[in-house]
Amino acid sequence: MTFQHLKKVKIFSEDLQVGMFVSALDREWSESNFLLQGFTIENQQDIDAVMSQCKFVYVDFRSEMDFKKYRLATTSSTSYKEQNTEILESGKASLQNKIRPAAIQFKKSSQLIKGVMDRIMLGEDFNLHGVRKVVKENVKHVLENEDAMLMMTLLKSKSDSRAEHSLNVSILTIGFARFLGYTEIQLEDIGMGALLHDIGQVKVDSKLLTKPGRLNQNEMTEMSQHPKFAFEILQSKKDLTASCIDIAINHHERLGGQGYPRGLKGDKLSDEVKLVSVVDVFESLTSPQVYRKSMSVVDSYKILMAGKGSHFDEKMVIKFVEWRGLYPPGSIVEMENGEVGIVIAANRKLKLKPKVLLILDEYKQPGKERIVDLSKMQLDAESNPYKIIKAYENTAFGIDLQTYADKGLKVEPAR
Repeated sequence: MTFQHLKKVKIFSEDLQVGMFVSALDREWSESNFLLQGFTIENQQDIDAVMSQCKFVYVDFRSEMDFKKYRLATTSSTSYKEQNTEILESGKASLQNKIRPAAIQFKKSSQLIKGVMDRIMLGEDFNLHGVRKVVKENVKHVLENEDAMLMMTLLKSKSDSRAEHSLNVSILTIGFARFLGYTEIQLEDIGMGALLHDIGQVKVDSKLLTKPGRLNQNEMTEMSQHPKFAFEILQSKKDLTASCIDIAINHHERLGGQGYPRGLKGDKLSDEVKLVSVVDVFESLTSPQVYRKSMSVVDSYKILMAGKGSHFDEKMVIKFVEWRGLYPPGSIVEMENGEVGIVIAANRKLKLKPKVLLILDEYKQPGKERIVDLSKMQLDAESNPYKIIKAYENTAFGIDLQTYADKGLKVEPAR
């Protein structure tokens, strides 16, 4: 998998950074010890391995902004820094207030998938072209403004839970697949499969989907048919790729054969199915169900980690947690002193120290809203540094993310 890059740049090995995509070496690939012809630098060990074999390599940058950030961090040219610092700052500012465009795109996508499900329930056909178009637009929005689009998946406030779940899984899948290095065309394909993954549920008795408790054996047997129903619905779509149908029929299969509908094991499951399976479970856990409230991001991670290697692909789980982070934008967090706020920017290097918009005081009462950056050791009223002690689900302490999104809450790209 490679990035659909804007720039291929020659970089000395000692200047490599975690997250860069190496697309070529200073020698033939066959003369190196690297198994893949193109790979992402994931840690310092990868940098050391490149340095031991190559004086320089070629790196694909995914955007002009990423390239300029690299140049600013490594250049000794004062004039270059003066010319580009202002550009970078203006670019950052333009990212800060894209909640509203993300919300508009989300609403449009939600209405489309709900319309598709309604048509199928009535026994009618649906327009695959319209679905593909909205997925393509969602990919574009994620590439341009990932944090705002991902925050939309935490709102959990739309009227049709099936449509909401399908859309959230698709957006999360696109973001995660991007992190793993999928190309834009591949993102559109896997995003389409994720959007349609639960389409078969429209053929299941709606009472099972809204039952306030666990399903009994007979009910579970009926529910487990929905991947087969999805196959029946989608197989007639000539323009739909095989991978989309693969996701729809196999996303409930598990690594050890515990899943359904066929009890397939890990060696029979594609990487795309393994990816969507992790995202699907995470999205379900962080969403309110009729029989339980939603879980926080952190508590959902614990369940995924407990199932890695047995139910879920271990590497996928670890990579997902690494990508999404402990406190993604939109997380509601409580400080050690009792104050409560919303995370507005994650911190890649200091994962426990995001930027937070404080909303409630230590008595859980509305206070003067202000932003604290935990990475800068800002102090509370008692002169103690702010520290997060727990993350909560949406609507905790009466905080509704939708209200703040409607106000145009500013989120920033991860630092």
